[in-house]
Amino acid sequence: MKKNRILTGVFIAGCVVIVVAAGLITMLVKGSFGDPDQICEGIRIGSIDVGGMSREQAAQAIDEFVRQQESRAVVIDVDGEQIATSYQELGFSYDEETYVEDALEIGKKGNLWKRFQEVGKAERGEISFALKADVDEEVLNRFVKETCGAYDIKMKNSKLKMKNGSLTATKSHVGREVQVEETVQAIRDGIQSAGQEEVAIKAVVETTEPEYSQEQVAECTDLLGSFSTNYSTWQVERSSNISTAANYINGTMLYPGETFSTVKVIKDRTEANGYQSAPEYSSGKVVDGIGGGVCQVSTTLYNAVINAELEVVERSPHSMVVAYVDVSRDAAIAGDYKDFKFKNNLNYPVYLAGNASGGILSFKIYGKEEREAGRELRFESEITDTIEPGKEVVTEDPSLPASYRSVTQSAHVGYRAKLWKIVLVDGEEQERIQLNTSSYNPSPQYVTVGKQPDATEEPTSTPRKKPASTSKPTPKPTPKAKPTPKAKPTPKKTETPVPSTPEPAATAVNE
Repeated sequence: MKKNRILTGVFIAGCVVIVVAAGLITMLVKGSFGDPDQICEGIRIGSIDVGGMSREQAAQAIDEFVRQQESRAVVIDVDGEQIATSYQELGFSYDEETYVEDALEIGKKGNLWKRFQEVGKAERGEISFALKADVDEEVLNRFVKETCGAYDIKMKNSKLKMKNGSLTATKSHVGREVQVEETVQAIRDGIQSAGQEEVAIKAVVETTEPEYSQEQVAECTDLLGSFSTNYSTWQVERSSNISTAANYINGTMLYPGETFSTVKVIKDRTEANGYQSAPEYSSGKVVDGIGGGVCQVSTTLYNAVINAELEVVERSPHSMVVAYVDVSRDAAIAGDYKDFKFKNNLNYPVYLAGNASGGILSFKIYGKEEREAGRELRFESEITDTIEPGKEVVTEDPSLPASYRSVTQSAHVGYRAKLWKIVLVDGEEQERIQLNTSSYNPSPQYVTVGKQPDATEEPTSTPRKKPASTSKPTPKPTPKAKPTPKAKPTPKKTETPVPSTPEPAATAVNE
């Protein structure tokens, strides 16, 4: 029995030797050990079977595969919008590594047994080399930001538009924004796990619902407050400035919490923005300036705003009184240091409608009426102090005859005043609120007189009789001399406080 077991073991060992020897002989026949430029059968580089290939053949096969991969189509879905691109456009490429040289070494180095084992593994498909994809992060991020980001949609609230004299609400839009960082990661993960199937990636987007829908804004068509003032159409440049500024304001939509700045909305008062030179107040005088008259626009808007009971943020009186509203009901703007600002302190948007034509400037403010029924407003201007203008200022002009006299600017009475808002409900006074205090400077009458002797005065060489020492000289004009015209009296309206019309319209210009 023992002898039989020994013989059996020897037989098995012999068989193994025979098998191994046969395998080695087969490998030698195939050239797996012998040819240093031939890759063992069964070896793969990526998805490419390079077994039995030469160095050049394997390199060519890999290059062709890389070109195919880099041009491989990728479809990115941006919330239903399809973007077709490729690996290469996304910044993907493959590392230039020694794949072929590594594959050639299999079964070529080490002792015979080691080589035999490596060749066996290769033939069983157990040896492969992965093609490593690399990505240019800058290219990928730029593609997502610019190409995918082009499909972003800005959230849009509904707005009111005036059409054929009636207000209509526009459509609102849901906002959409591609999330760059998350989408970049989705593309990277999608390509790495794609295999041979079609590469389809869904971009990560974030949507923003509109705060004010068309249905909500359609409710904001109630007239909350309005006001009108008159202007002289014969003052062409001033009339044009009023119309220009009103047009800039017309159609403005103000959402809850937003603040309106008159100076910003009507733009810089320049000729490029449509303004002309017209009279305006400056340092207590009436001078010509680009945009003269726009203060009537801010003043008219101010009165519409307080009628609508919006929150006044900033308001300044003129340096002198104006004629188109009572004292303390004006709102001056000047440079960047005087502005009329107000805030929409309501729960719904408001719409500003402005118009200037035919000598009437008007503003209407629309929104959703939430005030109690029967509520009414009344405003009262209270003059607390009157300041007389003082002595007239005379300027002598030597180029004009002595008989010349002209009032270049009428006197302005100064005032200190308050504006009260009285709230009535069903005709009964419920509340009296002081809205502002105002101070207006007085200004004297400015007169220009001539200093040059009249040309009609006859020269004489005969000395006149010297009057007695107790008498005052009383020279008489020659018969041909024209009588000196009497100066026009200063209008009494500027000498006494009359709130409804403090001064003549001809001198009521804006700061």
